[in-house]
Order: sequence, then C-alpha cells, then structure tokens
Amino acid sequence: MRWSKRVVLGKDVIEAVWDDMKHMKLPTWIHPAPPNWGTAARGKLSADQWRLVCTVHLPITLIRLWGHIAGRKRDMLAHFMDLVSAVHIANMRIISQQQIKAYDDCIRHYASRCKELYPNKTLKPLLRTALHISQILDLFGPVHAISAPFYQCYINFFHRMNMNNKLGTQQPPLVSVCNI
Repeated sequence: MRWSKRVVLGKDVIEAVWDDMKHMKLPTWIHPAPPNWGTAARGKLSADQWRLVCTVHLPITLIRLWGHIAGRKRDMLAHFMDLVSAVHIANMRIISQQQIKAYDDCIRHYASRCKELYPNKTLKPLLRTALHISQILDLFGPVHAISAPFYQCYINFFHRMNMNNKLGTQQPPLVSVCNI
C-alpha cells in the first residue's frame, strides 16, 4: 500500500487498533473507549475517551505496527510517543521539579519535530499553549485539581438546580455524578 502524505492513520491502522482493543484487558478503574471510535456512527468521544485512545490504545498498536521498521513511520511513532509522554507527565497526581523538566523536554522535542515531519501543516495555537504547561505545573501543581473535569461535575450540579424560583417541571434529584 502506497503511503499518502495526507493520511497518517488510515483505515488499516484504525482497524488494527479496534482489533487490539478486543483482546485488551484494562484495569477496572479505566472505562474503555467505545469499540467503534473514529466512525461517523459512533459520534463524538469525550475528552477522557480521547485521552484513553491516544495514551493507551494507539501507542500499543502503533508500537506493534511501526516499532520494528525504520523510516518515516518509525519517526512518526517516536514523535507521537513524545506527546504521549508529555500527556502522562502532565496528568500525574503528584509532580516534582524533575517531572516538570521531563514534561518540558518531551513537549519541546515534540514541537520541534512538527515542521520537520509535517512540513505542509500549520502549527496550531494549542501547541503554543502546551509549551507553557510546565510553567502552570510549577506555579499551581498537578493539573487534576485545576482541570476541567474537576469543575464539570459542579457545573452539571448547578445546571440541574432550579435557580430562578419559577415553578416548572420536577427537577431530577441532586445527586453527585462526580467520581472525585
């Protein structure tokens, strides 16, 4: 199969990931990604599902498929693994100065290789933001306490509250939907 410069993960790779997912046992505290992610029938994935796909399922399959070959695919795998490493470090519950430096090294190496591996693509502002996460980790500590999932359960709680004192339909009971 001829490699296309526009497609990085083709149908064959996605199907290999799906096949690997069928044979994978995840720890009980990890909710699995849907088996048909990436299809129009599936719909959108949550941020947590994308994180699982990108930090667990894709690395396992890409290492199996591309880890033993030399060339562009091996370079793309190493590049992707820099990003995966940075995401793992940024999501740790406890952070040290050595881990902050490791995050900074991973994300800078990832950013420096973007234009080399994908010369026709423009860099997104989100990458520039990612380059500043090490400063946020240094100033505020681990991101789990200041990240969106922490606040999403409270936003959901307030959305379900009747705040305008108008009579209306019965509100659902206010139970926590957070796993925090």
